[in-house]
Amino acid sequence: MGYKIAIEETLRRVVEVEAESLALAVCMAEDEYNREEHVLTDNDFIGVNIMLAPEDKKAQEYLNDSTFRHFVERHFSDNSADIPLEDKARLVFGSLDNAIHDFDRQGNSPSTEEKEVWLLYRCDAWLSTASMELVAPFSSKEAVTEYLAGNRKRFRLTQWDLDFFRDHSQTQRGRTNYIAFSYGLDPVPKPQPADTDDAFYKKPFRYGCTVLTRCELENLPCPLCTKDTDDETMRKIVRRMHRKMQKRIDANDNEISDMATIRLEEMDEAAAYFNVPSYEDLQE
Repeated sequence: MGYKIAIEETLRRVVEVEAESLALAVCMAEDEYNREEHVLTDNDFIGVNIMLAPEDKKAQEYLNDSTFRHFVERHFSDNSADIPLEDKARLVFGSLDNAIHDFDRQGNSPSTEEKEVWLLYRCDAWLSTASMELVAPFSSKEAVTEYLAGNRKRFRLTQWDLDFFRDHSQTQRGRTNYIAFSYGLDPVPKPQPADTDDAFYKKPFRYGCTVLTRCELENLPCPLCTKDTDDETMRKIVRRMHRKMQKRIDANDNEISDMATIRLEEMDEAAAYFNVPSYEDLQE
């Protein structure tokens, strides 16, 4: 009998990058890699994994088996304390720098877990809003799934229905379906744009012929929160903005683009470069 076996080699090299922030350092390293400034060789080899490939027929059979899924998840939960923190960060956030970015954005104080309620509805084959009838509220999606599993005969649900619901929060079958929605409880008020009718926000910063105020940043299409942006950072923003605008103008001597659009684009780029957050980011 034939099996598909995957052979995965891992190459790893640590490089030093000088940058103003962690995010920029990662971006610069990616650019250098794409320019083939870092070409990994067998000297960077750190290990190999030889295992059954997920594409294998037998692997797919087990991966689609709900009992096997529960078996793996249970053992993962039992042994999660033994998994190194950097591996957990990579698994959940994709990389350690992504985890650090999200952590710094929410602040380094432990955040309270967001409260939510799950509402389970019975509806027709088309999942139309008009047909929805509330079945019951639940404290988590897991509780909804357990309820449906415990009432599978009553609701005439197959194992396929339960697996589909687990993945998509709804069933998809004949006359009657079940769908669940989550809603936050006691939501925190969303950050509001500042009252820019204030000397702090109207203070002008100049570089060459370019003038910028915090008020302009607060009133971009995607408003930025400038209450913690000090004067030195504002000077850096207007300087970068002016230089990049000038480069674009010089590059189009014979055909000047819309200056208002250029100004908005470079204003937004310069503010992002110096890590001025948007109100949208602060709400996450």
